[in-house]
Amino acid sequence: MRKANNIYRTLTKILVGCTQHWLIMGPGKLFNSLRFYPIVGFFLILYFSVSKVIFDQIYKTTQVVIDEYFHIPQGLAYCNGNFSEWNPKITTLPGLYIASTIVSLVECNTYNLRLVNLLGSCINLIAFASILKYTYLTEKSQVKITLQAFSLTILPPLYFFSHVYYNETLSVMFLLIFTRMYLTKRYFFLLYIVGNFAVLMRQTNIIWVALVPLYKLTDLYITSSRVYDNPYISDIKLSTRSLIARVDRSKLKRYYNMWDLHCATKYHLSTMFETLTTYLIGQDLSQISVHFMILLTFAVFLFYNGSIDVGDKQAHETTIHLPQLLYFLLFYGVFGLPYVLFKLFSTIKLIFKEKMLVLLCGIVFILAVHYNTLVHPYLLADNRHYTFYIWNHWFGKYDFAKYATIPVYIFLFFSLYDNIKDHNCISFLTPYALCLIPVLTFQKLIEIRYFLFPYIVIRLRFTKPSYALVIAEFLWYAAINADMFYVFFTKEVYGQDFDYAQRIIW
Repeated sequence: MRKANNIYRTLTKILVGCTQHWLIMGPGKLFNSLRFYPIVGFFLILYFSVSKVIFDQIYKTTQVVIDEYFHIPQGLAYCNGNFSEWNPKITTLPGLYIASTIVSLVECNTYNLRLVNLLGSCINLIAFASILKYTYLTEKSQVKITLQAFSLTILPPLYFFSHVYYNETLSVMFLLIFTRMYLTKRYFFLLYIVGNFAVLMRQTNIIWVALVPLYKLTDLYITSSRVYDNPYISDIKLSTRSLIARVDRSKLKRYYNMWDLHCATKYHLSTMFETLTTYLIGQDLSQISVHFMILLTFAVFLFYNGSIDVGDKQAHETTIHLPQLLYFLLFYGVFGLPYVLFKLFSTIKLIFKEKMLVLLCGIVFILAVHYNTLVHPYLLADNRHYTFYIWNHWFGKYDFAKYATIPVYIFLFFSLYDNIKDHNCISFLTPYALCLIPVLTFQKLIEIRYFLFPYIVIRLRFTKPSYALVIAEFLWYAAINADMFYVFFTKEVYGQDFDYAQRIIW
């Protein structure tokens, strides 16, 4: 064990160092402050030091955590070079096990398999810092940016799964790297490789890969309509030879709304999309082509597999489950609580201002929970997840509960919008909504971890927070993690299907 730890310390330094150089040094002009590097390094050392103590304690407490019963034997098989063995109960592609083959450099065992995820979480911290640095270009405080990255890395569900052998950590890691590489507008071949690895971690990640070209094309769709001869937004018409007859800079805005999308559609239909094609540059085409190649690769998989699921398809059959979007709002309400409270009075004003929209949301939410509330057998039977206790102590216990929660859904819906409306435009919000719906509503089983990356995506788009809000988020996550690990270490649960003590997890 000591030898393995020493080797992993070396591997950690190499891996983190290379990743930091790759993610942060890419767009060098963005990271001209030398203070940023030691600050990220300090938080990284702090994170790994504390997490390693918790990691070792979890290993001493239990070596099998629920789905690890399937994942660990499969990971050991791949680690030992046996790529033909496959457990039909596993429903995801083998990305986790392929990535885990690096432990063959040390020793194939449960401890080292789990440690791969802990190392992956260190890379997540760096990726979060890099993306936030890019997002908040005008932010001068490097500490505030890095503290936000630290907080997102310890986002309670994500943080727990960084200590066990599940898909979540590496799934998030590859999606974050994919996003950061897209922002550099370079490394197209590596972008293709990373995008495919993200899908290998979890099939539904293909939707988040598709979000990028959707966002790019929507933005280009609106921007290219802001020309001088667009009769729907400007009465000015100039000769096509004029130097200013292209984009009307006075009509460009930082954030677009539904009216801008409407004007763009009317304009492009009237010009047969001629302007749209003229604004495509080689770099745009290269990026979009890479994304469509990834989508094409996934389409080939769907054709040969017959569906998005692999393995135990009956337990994870695709169905329409609209209330999942409402449960996602509850996820935001819990883990975004500091932002909810910060915008409390602003959200209340917004609700009173948009009375008709509130009424419409109420009608839609009532119809969704009345006609489409589904309950997976696993939710009722598995007492090793928090969702089991939430459901059985509220939604499943009282007939009125699913209706009584609707006002909370409405408030959180407007709260979420209030936190993103000043920092986003329709070119992002529309593709995000189009991606969020299939990712969540095609799942019958309610799993907190399914909400992780959808929340991370939108959290990264929140309006630039104050120092007090950043600190509040960190303290809130630290408190939840402390409580969660206390329950994990002290509470034992037993069931008919296993003869040893199990623990409660997300």
